Amino acid sequence: MNTLLIITVGRADVQLASPRVRVEFRRDRCADLHRDLDERSDRWHLVDAPVRKSRRELSKLPASRFAICTPKLDAALAYLCEHGMTLTHVLVLDTERESAIGKGEPRAAGPILMRRIMERTSLPGSGLRRVSFLKGEERLEDGKDPRDSLIRREVVRRIDTAVAESIAQAAPEQIVVATSGGFPAVNNLVEEVVRLYAAGMRVQVRSLEISDGARAIPPSRDRAVERQRVPDPLTSYQARRYAIDLVEQGNLIAAWGAVRHLHADQFERRWTRVMEWAYCFAASLPLPEECDIDALGHQSMAARAALRVDLALRANDIPRAAHGTYAFFECVLWEHYGQYVGDRHPEEKRWYQVRKPAPPDLVRSPGATDNACRPFKEARDSAEYYEVFDRIECAKLFANYHKLEGLRKLCEAISQVRYLRNDIAHNEPTPELMAEARRTMEQMGLWSTDGRFLAQPLIQGALHELRVCTTDRLCEKFLQEIRCRLQAGD
Repeated sequence: MNTLLIITVGRADVQLASPRVRVEFRRDRCADLHRDLDERSDRWHLVDAPVRKSRRELSKLPASRFAICTPKLDAALAYLCEHGMTLTHVLVLDTERESAIGKGEPRAAGPILMRRIMERTSLPGSGLRRVSFLKGEERLEDGKDPRDSLIRREVVRRIDTAVAESIAQAAPEQIVVATSGGFPAVNNLVEEVVRLYAAGMRVQVRSLEISDGARAIPPSRDRAVERQRVPDPLTSYQARRYAIDLVEQGNLIAAWGAVRHLHADQFERRWTRVMEWAYCFAASLPLPEECDIDALGHQSMAARAALRVDLALRANDIPRAAHGTYAFFECVLWEHYGQYVGDRHPEEKRWYQVRKPAPPDLVRSPGATDNACRPFKEARDSAEYYEVFDRIECAKLFANYHKLEGLRKLCEAISQVRYLRNDIAHNEPTPELMAEARRTMEQMGLWSTDGRFLAQPLIQGALHELRVCTTDRLCEKFLQEIRCRLQAGD
């Protein structure tokens, strides 16, 4: 698989190599030693890193010819080889500042790594790229501006541009990120920038961590392994807070999107699964069997429909709330129909199995003057099925027959707003149309002026006739349960 390697450079990436051990450069002498490496490039050569590492640090380069090594880079290249990856492009991110800015500046490390890559691989020069995100006397941060207090925006821009251009040029199938050297803040940034530009490209991103093999017993070569992304507590708390904010605004699908990246972690899944359940409810997908949030699995489809309307109003999603309001009416009606009909016919969409015979006044018959309003009709060639009609006129007749005052009032209100469903479905939902929809729904008592649905007497009356054990605070209790579950982290 074609692979782009992105590697950051730090002080330990270049070390002195003797036949038996390797030696890191002393921090307060690193800049001077790298300057000497630059000036004496004809006096040294690159070799494989010795397994053992000296406990002392180097403060002066040998006077005669000597060898240097790049243990971390070699470990990353070995990883690519072991996993059958074809290296096609490399981006090296380094710093090239003056020695005066810091005694630990590894200013020659970038060019040395580039040279090692050319010696160890068959990459053409066009596949190699080095970008110095700090030069001259620049500093990584600027405490005078809060936005630059961690990493200056100019530095972020350079890294962003370098990564974006490298990915565009390479068009890789895989990206391997080795950010074990240099500034920790920069390393974290590089990985996130890579994942941003790889998003949507179906490109696999692997992050490597490179262990210091010299510390093992017995000592071994540095080894690169894929890093397991374990969310830190800060990430978990931030994600939960974002999710709660979105849920409070009625955006259950967006709330799931805000936490889905943590769902693969077994520890975080204790609470992310709650948001997955909420997402399934909002997207009308089957709820997992383990879902234990009562509101989401409420036995009444009318109550569930009402909850969806309340959430849509919280989100100020007028089209969804308008459609949901009509859907609530249909759910109420079909729950009443349920006393007479059961499962749908496998082929005929309007046919439903007869659960018990409906009163003759509700079944269409030849010569009846109100035939068009009767909700049931014996299915042709099958006495076991009714053909069922759910128009508002049928609902009104059903309500009058059974003396269902709540359903009757709901029918009257819905009959005044049903045109809105078609307008919203077939026209552009302009601000003017949405304002009219809200105004009309409020006038008919379906929505409150403060954007509530379940609290309306009209809605409560229809639910009570279904013997639904719910209150006008179903939505608030649902939000409170989500809040508590996420705050507790389970």
